[in-house]
Amino acid sequence: MASRAPAEVLADECRVEFAAAFEAFDPRPKIVVDYDQRVLWSCDDAPRLLDAPMPLCLRKGKLVVDDDELKREFVEFLHNVGPEVQRKLIRGKAKRHWAVLRAWKPAHWDRAVCVLASPSLPLQDIVACGLARELKLTTAEVRVLKEFAELNSPKQIARDLGVSLSTVRSHLKQIHAKAAVTTSLQLLRLTHTYCSG
Repeated sequence: MASRAPAEVLADECRVEFAAAFEAFDPRPKIVVDYDQRVLWSCDDAPRLLDAPMPLCLRKGKLVVDDDELKREFVEFLHNVGPEVQRKLIRGKAKRHWAVLRAWKPAHWDRAVCVLASPSLPLQDIVACGLARELKLTTAEVRVLKEFAELNSPKQIARDLGVSLSTVRSHLKQIHAKAAVTTSLQLLRLTHTYCSG
């Protein structure tokens, strides 16, 4: 048997190290469920991240959706998942929050499915992850960006914070400038990417 080249050994070591680091730094909820939605395993943060107002929750040892109309569709999705990654969008009753699921069933598993959830809410707080510091946001701008990152409209943000719509728009304009983005979509992507780990 031929020995492996040092570059191949190094590549394998790097692959293992990167996989371990990725697992540690990727805060997305990771869950293994059976066909009856019972949780067989979940990462430590999954219960916190999959809680109200998210449309997908861990409740009483099960992975459940909050919309009665989606329950059957969700169960069918779990039953039909195969070894290739499949995606499913789960929207909340109010349609304000959602989770994109990536699911697959390893060939050697009988009735279990791996689920990786990407929620619409940032996975970490804007202040805690350092984005507020990075962009040098004021306290008022942080409050507006938190609301914006939760997919609230400027009108809703104004109502929630008890300020005028023009004040919210002014803060959003300042946040756009500080983040060097030109569209709300870019700001949303930046916020979710930065706060995801």
